[in-house]
Amino acid sequence: MPEVVLTSDWTMMSDHNGKEFLGFGTTTPALLLPEAAYRRLFYPPMDCDADGFPREAPYGLRKIEAALLEAGIDARIVHPSHLHRYMPGEAKLLLISGHDYLGLNPPSTTFSGVMKKTSLNRINFMRMMRQPHVLEAHRRGMKIIAGGPPAWQLTEETRQKLPWVDAFVREIGGIDAVVEGEADLFVVDIVRKALAGEPLPAHVVISPRDAPRVEQIPTIHYASINGLTEIGRGCCRGCSFCSVTQRPTRWYPLDKIEQEILVNVRSGQHGGLLHSDDVMFYGSPNIMPREEKLLPLMQLAKKHYDHVGWSHVAVATLMTKPNLLPKIHDILCTGNQTWWGVEIGVETGSPRLITKAMPGKVAPFRASQWPELVVQAAGLLNDNSVYPACTFIVGLPQETEEDVIQTIDLFEDLWDFKAILVPMFFVPLGHLKQTDWFRRDAVSERQKELFELALTHGLRHSRTLLDRFFEDRDGLAGAAYRTLFARFVDFLTFIAREKGVLHEPGEHYVPHRIESPLHHPEDMPLPTIPVR
Repeated sequence: MPEVVLTSDWTMMSDHNGKEFLGFGTTTPALLLPEAAYRRLFYPPMDCDADGFPREAPYGLRKIEAALLEAGIDARIVHPSHLHRYMPGEAKLLLISGHDYLGLNPPSTTFSGVMKKTSLNRINFMRMMRQPHVLEAHRRGMKIIAGGPPAWQLTEETRQKLPWVDAFVREIGGIDAVVEGEADLFVVDIVRKALAGEPLPAHVVISPRDAPRVEQIPTIHYASINGLTEIGRGCCRGCSFCSVTQRPTRWYPLDKIEQEILVNVRSGQHGGLLHSDDVMFYGSPNIMPREEKLLPLMQLAKKHYDHVGWSHVAVATLMTKPNLLPKIHDILCTGNQTWWGVEIGVETGSPRLITKAMPGKVAPFRASQWPELVVQAAGLLNDNSVYPACTFIVGLPQETEEDVIQTIDLFEDLWDFKAILVPMFFVPLGHLKQTDWFRRDAVSERQKELFELALTHGLRHSRTLLDRFFEDRDGLAGAAYRTLFARFVDFLTFIAREKGVLHEPGEHYVPHRIESPLHHPEDMPLPTIPVR
């Protein structure tokens, strides 16, 4: 029995019906329907063995588990419903991770703010930590260490800003240590200290200088959720609101990537998601995609996975070498695969805001070209069977009403773009960490219009995309999934119509935008980024 237990809450410990991007549904509140209905749609329970070890687990948690196992530490990931098997009693240390512990990240703050209800991820995390056996084990001396992307939510700094967070942490008896940053190396040291009964630091921030090199990053030992496989870390775009850009860029060699793909394939995975902060940067020392690196990566993934998706890509990267995407399409869209998905941070339709908050996002183009770049990228994506989720930020500290109007204008230009457009409230991260959250009571009429356009666009295209989305589900199972989600879209459409929040283009003032012709970037000097 493991003495070190790792876990995440129920919204994370799920394969999201085999579709990673359905996990976004866990950042919403349960609106009108019971929580069980949302659980069925977005986070059905993960299968576990007799010991409570999940068949698949979140990728980041698998990395930490692998680091501990390779150091000879008795550690395993346990499903949150099975923690009672190990505590109080066997477990001496509990490591927790997740994506958004307390619903403070952009999707959750947006949905919970608009709907005036608590997000499902916050509800489930609190429920996990309040389990009687967890509380009792902690009271008896079991240590709790929190890490992962939302670790900042449990720090003393956040507790001072948000009294309700402080009250919750006190209720569960505190968190013994909070670790921010890439902990593949550090976790071994802090776990050994905890097991030896030594004092633990209350808060550790692992600097980019101490981030592990590629050869120091462990290979997962057990399957990740939905076959997610990391191909690299870091981003060179330098957006002020993002913490990822502070990390050095590193790319995994193909053999390391294949090792992890095979771990998933042996567990029964038939599809997978390639993960980095920009998949098309793979193997590049600058912002120019390298075809000779990228195409072999696609061929490797398709060799083992029937269906391959991407986690993220940037608009400017797509448009830097637009002829590359059709070649990738010809590799991936074979067999039963006819499309793939990806998340794209569009953020704004305002060239001024691009210049102020994210100048690197448009490189090597000019900021004035941003709206037209996005529109052309939309056509390129749909022409090559890519149907993305595009995120936008509402309420950046530098944002003006004119910036919002330009984003509305962009939304209208994208009205036939088969995608999901997701506006999200600004959350203070990255270089803007010391600023304040954007809140629902600050939403202007123009920003409200933006949200309504996004909702109407999403409902319009969701029905169209459902058949593609569940193409890998044959027979009755596939028909059942399509019907289930179609009814949910119908339900949301009915509610939106009843509340009068559906909004078609042209219903309000549409500003005129002066477009500038695209400048082809092939001959522009490219900044070199450090690669480790």
